[in-house]
Amino acid sequence: MGIARGKTTGLIAVAALLALSVSPLAAQDRPIRQGSVEIILGRYDMNEPRFDAVYPKGGLLAGLGASAAIVSNLNLYLEAKYWHREGALTFSKEKTTLRLVPISIGARFIVPLGIINPYAGAGGDLYFYYEDNPIGTTANSAAGIHVMGGVYIRPAQRVPLMINLKVKYTWARTAQGGFDIQLGGLEYAGGLAFAF
Repeated sequence: MGIARGKTTGLIAVAALLALSVSPLAAQDRPIRQGSVEIILGRYDMNEPRFDAVYPKGGLLAGLGASAAIVSNLNLYLEAKYWHREGALTFSKEKTTLRLVPISIGARFIVPLGIINPYAGAGGDLYFYYEDNPIGTTANSAAGIHVMGGVYIRPAQRVPLMINLKVKYTWARTAQGGFDIQLGGLEYAGGLAFAF
């Protein structure tokens, strides 16, 4: 029963992709014809109360992204970012440092509307993290999933530069010191994309 359901779901997904590639949306001028390279700057808020007690909330997130067109307006994307926070341990107030390097891969569908091109996507994540303080040093990784939505703003049709505004939420859990920790959270970012 499960295999038949999986095959049915797969056939529906393939049919939907083919339908989207021949739909009127596919005839629009695609914002990303083959691929893109992007500089990303934003803010990241980890959804973990234990970290909120030690580290200041939020923080600058910076990284690079790349995408490749699969079918019509469906793109695969890859992003690598860096996030760094410094705080103070709860009782001793000694310095502690946390570094995250999230790597995300996924697929998104872009609706080509001309100047404003909204999109939605989802995918998987691998979070590398490093925490250092007088209690000890931890270096590890955790897998996660994410959903995201955003908009590409293309001010000039003949210029391959676009502004990307997006919101993304990630779920990435790990265990440390006998505690279950949520490394994922809310990200909102802007970027400058070069499309080709």
